[in-house]
Amino acid sequence: MDPVRALEGRGGAASWTQLTADGVRDGQLRGVVRKGRVLRVGEGTYALPDAPTDLVTAARLRGRLTCCSVAKRHGLLLLHPPERPHVAVPRNRSGKSPLAVLHRHDCKDQAPWVPLLPALITLLRCLPLVPAVVVIDSALRTGAVTAAQLTRRLRGPGSVQARIALNAADRRSGSVIETVVRLALRQAGLPVVPQAWIPGVGRVDFLVGARLVVEVDGFEFHSARAEYRADRRRANALAAGGYVLLRFTYEDVLSRLDEVVAQVAGVYATL
Repeated sequence: MDPVRALEGRGGAASWTQLTADGVRDGQLRGVVRKGRVLRVGEGTYALPDAPTDLVTAARLRGRLTCCSVAKRHGLLLLHPPERPHVAVPRNRSGKSPLAVLHRHDCKDQAPWVPLLPALITLLRCLPLVPAVVVIDSALRTGAVTAAQLTRRLRGPGSVQARIALNAADRRSGSVIETVVRLALRQAGLPVVPQAWIPGVGRVDFLVGARLVVEVDGFEFHSARAEYRADRRRANALAAGGYVLLRFTYEDVLSRLDEVVAQVAGVYATL
């Protein structure tokens, strides 16, 4: 088998053992390395020149991508991109690696990454609450998995922490920033309904109690004239309906979340 095609079938990087199992011969491999079509990236590890670095790392470690590295490959939202790849290696593998965050799994096949469902189970046990919920919100919203599927797989060590994060997830969240705000407001004990529908206005990001509306502008918020007019019409409709509106920017949430929560709590207490 052509080594380039074999590597393409494995995501761009593989070990010598994997390539020979695919039918690649030593002479073929030496030939494409000599021509620069394939790179030798470690002892017994080969990659295409444009192979993703996380897959190259997984191949060098004789493992598969998992956790948030798989979530990223599926296009799910992340609070922060992983600083190092998360790699699943066999359970009998000991030690750590400076190249990656290692997870012990029963590696039953040679695919370059773990399927999404078990990868998300690993993520629920690995990440802190807020980053984990951001990903699970995204997975539930897109229909990539269901809460029932995740619940059925949560067994064994780390399941208590994982269930707390899963129970905090909400498929109605529309963005990373909405997830962050929802969790912060609920942690403060505020009664929050995300994506609430208000007659004559439409959907709002959050309804806190009966009369306080909280909206957050995403990173890509634009202030074109038409949008400006629409925002003012919404604000006026809310005021006419007896609602109080608080609006925060992406930067507000990222740089001063405690102040945002305190302001929401303060206004809510006056209503």
